[in-house]
Amino acid sequence: MKPRLVALIILGAPVLLFLLSGIRAVQLAREGEVPEVFRDLDCDGRTSWLEWLRGGIDFRLRPSQLVPGCQDVYAAKTGKALVVRCETAPRCRLARDVVK
Repeated sequence: MKPRLVALIILGAPVLLFLLSGIRAVQLAREGEVPEVFRDLDCDGRTSWLEWLRGGIDFRLRPSQLVPGCQDVYAAKTGKALVVRCETAPRCRLARDVVK
C-alpha cells in the first residue's frame, strides 16, 4: 500500500501543478486587454485556442503607429506590433504587410 501512495504522490503532484497552471493561464487570458474579437493573430478569420490564449496574455492594444485611426495588437514584452485592426476594410492586417 505504501509504494502506491508514494507513486501517486510522485506522479500526481506534477499533473496537479500542470492543471493548476493551465487554469491560471485561462484566467489571465480572460482578463487580458485584447478583446476576444481581436485575438485572431494571423488574420485568417478564425481564432484558435492558442491565439485566444496568447492574445489575452502576451498582447496589448494601442493606437496604431502604422495606420492612423486603427489599433495595433502588439507584444507586451517587445512592443512590436503583430496585427493592425481597423473599423474599415481591411479590418485585419499583419503588421509586416503594412507599408509605412
